[in-house]
Amino acid sequence: MTKTTNKTALLYAIENLPNAPADVREKWEKMVEQLDKKNAAPRKLTAQQEKNAGIRGIISEFLAENEGKGYTVSDLLKEIPEIEGDSNQHISALLRQLVQANVVEKYSEKRRTYFRIAE
Repeated sequence: MTKTTNKTALLYAIENLPNAPADVREKWEKMVEQLDKKNAAPRKLTAQQEKNAGIRGIISEFLAENEGKGYTVSDLLKEIPEIEGDSNQHISALLRQLVQANVVEKYSEKRRTYFRIAE
């Protein structure tokens, strides 16, 4: 079962209620147009999203410069001055995003998790 959105509900009403008054049908169509316009507008990143994108770039550049070598989250916090003082959890979350984007690969050795630039 798919989630019913405002747009799908309006389209369903337009399609299945042919006896609706003309002004009501016009209103529904206008509402569908407004939803399309709203969803088509480009979204501006928040300040935190921009900051996170910059940190992800810094991490991936650092790992690319040190290709083949693996780093733990703690190692990255010590080695990269721009992220020094950040939390392990925050950097781990950003690394997870880089892993999902296939920019960084994650591997384990002796029960420790390491990250390196994807090949």
